[in-house]
Amino acid sequence: MILIGRYASPFVRRVAVSMNLLGVPFEHKSLSTADDVLAIKAYNPMAKVPALVLNDGEILLDSAAILDSLCDMTTGQKLLPASGTERRHILQQASIMTNALDKSIQYVYEPRKRPPEKVHQPFLDGIVEQVSAGVAMLEQIAKRGDIPGDQAINLGGVTAAVGWRFLNRIMPKVITPDLFPHLAAYSKACEASPAFANCQPEA
Repeated sequence: MILIGRYASPFVRRVAVSMNLLGVPFEHKSLSTADDVLAIKAYNPMAKVPALVLNDGEILLDSAAILDSLCDMTTGQKLLPASGTERRHILQQASIMTNALDKSIQYVYEPRKRPPEKVHQPFLDGIVEQVSAGVAMLEQIAKRGDIPGDQAINLGGVTAAVGWRFLNRIMPKVITPDLFPHLAAYSKACEASPAFANCQPEA
């Protein structure tokens, strides 16, 4: 299998970490949506990452669809149950973080893609509120101890840990360990494991 996209993307990285945890071998092509658009379009005409090329040549798009497919194809995996209440809770936790990540990317691109005089500060302020609200929800879940780690880690935990590191890097004055200590500690512990350490975000 070939995973397309840079680990600097939390969506690409959560797929890579999950594949490491699932024991699924893969090749990584670190293509950038900023610098390698034509190369990425060969895998996804929308020029979005991640994309995953399966061994038979089929190409999967979108991290949620990729991960659901990988879990379905991996016998005995524990990242995501096939059905039931636990599956719903795990997907809900992952969705909270992926929604926060989607908004954070808007926060990054808004001032980069518009002339300074057209950047709308109230829009950016609203994004900060949305991201903070999502992270606060996960902080409470982590505080209750409801995001398993170590050998019991699931897809919700992978997404929370990867997402925290990304948000703390790009919004360091907003998403801070002081405000979200339990989630920060959870992410730090996860990052020490080989599954995470073996796919470090590019500078």
